Amino acid sequence: MFSKLLETFTGKDDLERVAYKEDLAALNAYLTHRRVLVPRRPKHFLDASNFTETQMLEMIQKESEAMASDQFEPWILETEGKRRLPVFSNQKRLQEFSRKISTQLGKVFALGSAELLLSDITGSVDIDFVDLNPFSEKSWEIGVRGKDP
Repeated sequence: MFSKLLETFTGKDDLERVAYKEDLAALNAYLTHRRVLVPRRPKHFLDASNFTETQMLEMIQKESEAMASDQFEPWILETEGKRRLPVFSNQKRLQEFSRKISTQLGKVFALGSAELLLSDITGSVDIDFVDLNPFSEKSWEIGVRGKDP
């Protein structure tokens, strides 16, 4: 209850309040028990100009339903030769990411996500960085140690 009140007052959720302190050790410790939203890799990117709004909504609905039965595959972005896993502290930040990346690509897509502990996902994917709340007013980059060969 207090956490939600604080979020309403500050505009920052619990994870963002920890991250804003810029203390990497504290952030990593908090992330050992705080789940984050990890976006699912979209199956299709559609050009909205080729479809009516009704057709687009139907296609996205069908893809969303298909995603529910598929195995989870995180959306890993490649930027400047680095593999980056975007993660989000709340649904609002995830939707903001979806809107901005859709605008950048000029495409629309069905966006799914999973709520996971960061350690559960970073151990199973090949990434260089975790980006917390990318495309938000404030975001954080966390380097991931390389896996042993």
